[in-house]
Amino acid sequence: MIQPAGAENWRGLRLANAYRLLLALALTAAALTERGPALFGQADASLFMVTAWGYLFLAMVFEWLLELQLLPFRPQAHLHTLGDLGALLLIAHASGGPEGPIALALVIAVGIAAVLHGGRAAAGYATLAVLLVLGEAIYASLVQADANHLTNSGFLGAALLLITVLVIAFERRATVWQHHSQAREQEVRYLSELALRVIEQTDNGIVVSDPEGNIEYINAAAKQLLAASGHEKREETARLPDLHPGVCDALRAWHSGQGRQQEDFDRPKRLRAQFHRIETALGPRALIVLLDLSEEDDRVRRDKLAALGRMIASIAHEVRNPLSSIRQAAELLPESRTAAEREQLTGIITRHSDRINRLVEDVLGAARAPAVHPQTLDLNDWLADFVASRQQHDRAEQRACALRMAPSSEPAMARTDTTHLWQIMDNLCDNAERHGQPAQGPIELAIRVAPADTAGWQVRVCDNGPRIDPTTRSALFEPFFTTHSQGTGLGLFVSRELALANQGDLVLDESERPTNGGGNCFVLTLPAADEAEQARQTRREGTT
Repeated sequence: MIQPAGAENWRGLRLANAYRLLLALALTAAALTERGPALFGQADASLFMVTAWGYLFLAMVFEWLLELQLLPFRPQAHLHTLGDLGALLLIAHASGGPEGPIALALVIAVGIAAVLHGGRAAAGYATLAVLLVLGEAIYASLVQADANHLTNSGFLGAALLLITVLVIAFERRATVWQHHSQAREQEVRYLSELALRVIEQTDNGIVVSDPEGNIEYINAAAKQLLAASGHEKREETARLPDLHPGVCDALRAWHSGQGRQQEDFDRPKRLRAQFHRIETALGPRALIVLLDLSEEDDRVRRDKLAALGRMIASIAHEVRNPLSSIRQAAELLPESRTAAEREQLTGIITRHSDRINRLVEDVLGAARAPAVHPQTLDLNDWLADFVASRQQHDRAEQRACALRMAPSSEPAMARTDTTHLWQIMDNLCDNAERHGQPAQGPIELAIRVAPADTAGWQVRVCDNGPRIDPTTRSALFEPFFTTHSQGTGLGLFVSRELALANQGDLVLDESERPTNGGGNCFVLTLPAADEAEQARQTRREGTT
């Protein structure tokens, strides 16, 4: 591993001495076999022999020092570099000059020095090697009268300096890479520990397993969920079949493509197992997420009881007033003396009985899931019939309401349940008439059909009554919320539920700002009929 300059690189020092032993053995073998002159050039055979043996002995001494570590790293590294330069320069002198294979050995030695020392020490040893090489070249040129020694030594000196600069630059860059790698490694370790802490603290069980059920990781929550019983904590095991055979069978079926990604189990505890595939270098793995359904069941049960309590309180509040009126009228009925008084009291009883009956019907309607029977229709034609029927009903009831519909030339083909649509429109009209102010004139209702922002159609029902207070808009569609003494608070709630059941929606358009400061607009969104259904409807109308 590359270490920054100044750090103790004992492994690098051992590798350098191993190379030194091999080089010394090669030089000693060349001297013993008399192959030295052919390979290196041999001006002084005796010096070559002595230096080769001395270099081998020096390498073995260095190995002994490395094994015992009698000296610190820095002194040993300096001894190794000085030994290399001294021995190789003597070999070069004995060979007649620093040329041929000896030049390559010098370049390698200086490169090793740059790796071991780095920085100024490496540059100093490179400068020393250049000076020694030039000195040897000058001496060889004077003795042998050969000018080529200076030229070759100049190139060798430049190579020594260049290799030192390159090694130092590479070492510095490697140091930066090492620092970045260490920082990244620490970050990954931190994130891994953080993820494990989060997984251990979560309420959901987490299991990592191979396709055969051999567990590689399991958190405390999973051990508790997979335990044999709620009062017995099983020992940790590495086999999923031993903890929960049902989950293991579901895992194997899911891996083979014959099972579902999610399975529910009732024993030993109510839990849900979700399987997720993970591709790793060791092969496919399964991430099993275990959800405790018993706690979810308890939470749902508590929510249902709370909702039931609120509904009972609302019903009791709505029923108390008409029951009081009925009881008071019933108590006064025996004391009535004229037919007019009896008729008035029986009218009170009948009216409030109808109010209680309407409340019960609304509650039953809100509790039942609506059965949807969609039909394809032209909203313009259907709403025109609804407006005509509603106008006739208002005249019969003597209601002061002006209902009109904006004309439209293009068809608006939608698909919805007509019974539900009639109930929604009827509730919206009743709501506008009930909360209007007849003292300021008749209530005006305008119905208009327009394309929705997304696919589908909008039915806008706008009135000229007082604007709904901003504080009540958020609770407008909640059950049993009403601001009218005769209202049950279920009309808008049931209407929105019917719209959602027909894949639509019902909202109050708060962006609408009439110029007179009053008025409210409810927007009913309905899905558009597809082209095939429109074609069939057109053929049926043409046949009719």
